[in-house]
Amino acid sequence: MLFFKTVIITLLFILAIDVQAEDKKIFSNQFGDVEVPVNPQCVVSLHDFSLTIQLMELGVTPCGSVARKKLWKPAYFRGAQHRFNTDAIKYVGSHSSPDIEAIASLKPDLIIGLSYQKKWVEKLATIAPVVILPTRESHTTIWAEQLASLVNKSDKFKQQQKEYNWILAEFNRLLPNASEISITTLEVYEDNFQLIGRGGLDHVIEDMKLGRVEAYQKAKKGVNYSLERISDFNSDVIVDTYEPLLNSREDTQDFRNSLQWKNLFAIKNNQFLYFHRSRYGESMGGLIGSAYLLSSHLTERPLKSQP
Repeated sequence: MLFFKTVIITLLFILAIDVQAEDKKIFSNQFGDVEVPVNPQCVVSLHDFSLTIQLMELGVTPCGSVARKKLWKPAYFRGAQHRFNTDAIKYVGSHSSPDIEAIASLKPDLIIGLSYQKKWVEKLATIAPVVILPTRESHTTIWAEQLASLVNKSDKFKQQQKEYNWILAEFNRLLPNASEISITTLEVYEDNFQLIGRGGLDHVIEDMKLGRVEAYQKAKKGVNYSLERISDFNSDVIVDTYEPLLNSREDTQDFRNSLQWKNLFAIKNNQFLYFHRSRYGESMGGLIGSAYLLSSHLTERPLKSQP
């Protein structure tokens, strides 16, 4: 009798080990291999505008996320707050300074971050497995596919990719000469500007095969340029984005009232597009939304081109 009890206990122990093994998997990308849960129950996102919004688009609500926050005001999860119910998401600091104690208190089973956040991996790894995704190093579709695989939502990602590819095909059908239309994406500040396309705009423009002026192709991204340089990027179409939370429309009014700005081809010919910066996050939904916006603006009007 004792023998049979021992055998049964041993089998149960082996089965328990097998179940635990099945609940884990190895996730691999350019930043290394990490053992992660197959179906994570509490995911902490270290970036709201890309990771948090993409998780929610996949049907996964993070238990915690970084966000923007002004003193005495609730946290603002960019790109997600106006599209989804974010009440269940706990604020865990900013993307540049995550609150380690707040993250630990949630007892997450997975933490996801970006490459510039690698400096916190060692400390965060004592709380839960940490995966770094190449959001800055690769096309949105690449890291979004990795994220979907990470949280076991690959089927949902494939649906998003199918819709995005359809928009691109439809755009190129309606505007077969897209490469002859030059476009500049930028972000105007009070007295300078940067070359930035929010919400995946730069990836959309690349995928739509739209043209870029030579100065844009040679310019550095992520650096400030003075107002005097704006004419270098004189394109058929210009796209800027604004953020109401930062009062960017109001704060940049002087820049957009300047003669240098008003003399740009796109401004004079009503081919300037001004998009809400957080309307779409840097996610598959961002690509899809930005692609629809650009397609509707560029294919439903007689576009003028510079000589």
